[in-house]
Amino acid sequence: MLEHLLMNPLAPLNEIHRVLKTGGALVLTTPNVARLGNVLGLVNGENVYDPYSGFGPYGRHNREYNRHELHRLLDFAGFEVESSFTADAHPWRAGDWPLSAEVAPLVASRTPDLGQYIFIRARATRPPRKGLPSFLYRSWPDGSIVDFD
Repeated sequence: MLEHLLMNPLAPLNEIHRVLKTGGALVLTTPNVARLGNVLGLVNGENVYDPYSGFGPYGRHNREYNRHELHRLLDFAGFEVESSFTADAHPWRAGDWPLSAEVAPLVASRTPDLGQYIFIRARATRPPRKGLPSFLYRSWPDGSIVDFD
């Protein structure tokens, strides 16, 4: 459900952290914005954002993440990632996309990050940091956003 949130993914992650025992495990899965289908779509002039839905903002994905962003977000929220990977859950053929043969060599080194979904297992190992990480937030009240590499 992380991809459906309108504003603050830290709120549910902080609540999960609060109710977990120290060392408790979080298993998270979410669509991968960096999936190969999106990469090929961008190269071919398509947009990766979901179309507007008759169900309003809750009927679509409002923010998808890549694996690197989720590692950083979980670190900020006091979790230590134990394992993560991407995988496809739906059949599709990359070869059916125009330009896929030209793009494939350019993204070969990123293959482990290009699956349709991200799967992460993380443990609550320390208290969450205070504030909002600068890599994911902007335009919040002064003092809300903190630098985070």
